[in-house]
Amino acid sequence: MIKEQRQKRILEILRQHEVVSVQDLAAMFPECSTVTLRRDIAELSNAGAVRRTHGGAALPEITRSGDTRADRNAVPMARPAGGATAYVKSSEHASELDFDAVILPPIAGRGADALRRQVLRRGLPFIAESAPQEGGLYLGPDNEAAGRDLGRTAGKQLAESITDAHVLLITQEALANTKARAEGFESGLRSTFPGPVTVYWVNGQGDYKPSLRAASDALLANPHINVVFGVNDHSALAGRDAAKRHGRNLPVYAVGGERAEFVSQVAKGGALKAVAAFFPEVVGQRAIDIIAQCLSGVKPPDDAFTPHAIITSDNLSEYYVEDTDGWRLEADIRDRMIAATARTRALRPRGTIAFMPHYPAHDWYRVMIQSMQSRAAHYGLNLVIVPPVEGISRELTRLRRVIAAAAAEHIETGDTIIIGEGEIGVHLAREVRSITARPDNPVLDLTVITNSLDVLDRLSGAASVKVILTSGEYQAADRCLVGPSLEALFELMRADKAFLSVGGISARFGVTSVDERLALAGMRFARAAREVIAMADHTLVGWEANHRICRIEEADILVTDDGSPPQERLALRSAGIKLQLASDDPAKATADDAAPGPRRSGQHNRV
Repeated sequence: MIKEQRQKRILEILRQHEVVSVQDLAAMFPECSTVTLRRDIAELSNAGAVRRTHGGAALPEITRSGDTRADRNAVPMARPAGGATAYVKSSEHASELDFDAVILPPIAGRGADALRRQVLRRGLPFIAESAPQEGGLYLGPDNEAAGRDLGRTAGKQLAESITDAHVLLITQEALANTKARAEGFESGLRSTFPGPVTVYWVNGQGDYKPSLRAASDALLANPHINVVFGVNDHSALAGRDAAKRHGRNLPVYAVGGERAEFVSQVAKGGALKAVAAFFPEVVGQRAIDIIAQCLSGVKPPDDAFTPHAIITSDNLSEYYVEDTDGWRLEADIRDRMIAATARTRALRPRGTIAFMPHYPAHDWYRVMIQSMQSRAAHYGLNLVIVPPVEGISRELTRLRRVIAAAAAEHIETGDTIIIGEGEIGVHLAREVRSITARPDNPVLDLTVITNSLDVLDRLSGAASVKVILTSGEYQAADRCLVGPSLEALFELMRADKAFLSVGGISARFGVTSVDERLALAGMRFARAAREVIAMADHTLVGWEANHRICRIEEADILVTDDGSPPQERLALRSAGIKLQLASDDPAKATADDAAPGPRRSGQHNRV
């Protein structure tokens, strides 16, 4: 099982049991080592989706202002009077929160687009923090300009001590904002450094440990590296520490300035020479100001660029001060930066703002959240911190319900159907139960064959439905039966339709699953049915999982949502499969949005 599917299943298990140990998970995922499962828990914890416990994980508790049950270890915050801040415990709890606006930092992965589409579908004010996103108002610095300004400063400083610059760029190319910072730094350095410049790019994933490993390897492979650039504070610190491990004191340049304590190191005569500071205190307050405008009916600005400054030992005291609590941004500087872009008219907003940071424990978001809290309290707004994995999960669950409802239209009176395991299969079982419970009962005498215990549970006692559970070996992670004994049932039975929840579907590789035993079960289902109906949300269309269930010409219909990539839909139609685009907007739903191509001969000759 791939990591994405495994972590999703871990979240599902936690929603059922609230607490789970690593040993319990190891029994449910026999193919995974405990080291892998602990790594999964750590990644989910960093994303704010779970709370690590001794020997396992638990769901993060809902945390509201004044709640003594709050998880103080999640993201420590001040608790100002006024607006409340909450951590979402699960998708069930999240659905109870009425979001009126969303602030969304950059997130990667196939589910990210689904989350953005959800925000746009609801027509919410949408701020794209730190990196531009389609449909959102960008809030943040000019990343390339900040990198370029830092590079120019570095070029002038380095010209006094070296003749050739060999620069290690520790970055994260998958994100547009971090890539722009690194490209800007290289451009600025070349414009002011008089000698030759050679750069070495490594992916530090924006985090300390991966950056430390990548920097150490780069320094060993290229001992002539004499300058380090970090795309954020963690990357820069990792580059500095990697150099120290190899007995080298290299000049370090960083973009970010997430914490005042980090920026202050430019004054200590150490490795850190300059920082392009982005002032999260200012970004957080500016985000709330813009949302307050939107919720008050005031047109937001056309752009929301926030300031940056190059901090060196020469000007540190102009921006930051040190007191008994440590270093902090000077209050007058912060107020002037905010006043330069803020509107002065009185605002009376009402509503709840959802902020969805991928890594809420990172210093940037800790500082930013504190600033947002204070500003939300000023307006009387409610601020809610929601891990994006929760928003993605909710949107994909919604899409899968819509897909299941559309797939149910293919069920007719007297049908014998197969419903496989998976979330969409469970939603389809709910649809079947709902249809058969209607007073007019349009579907009668239905036989459902399934290997899923969840499908069996949903259909237990349903009117006019006979349920047959297959034999097989119990696979705890997916609550279903698998194995070669499935074949015995279908030696004596055939089905009219097989409904398959799939892990991917493409014209090139066909209908696929992330798990070998699930793929073999799906293959038997497909061979036993006269018609094969694949069900997949748009994140799985064009995606190829590891194990093939059947070739694309052996499938008849794909039911998906309207977010699937047009080029992939075209390729599937060209391969002869019918597409049904499901939508909760009837105007967008289509039974078959293009005439299918010619079917290949022998496609129903399944054995």
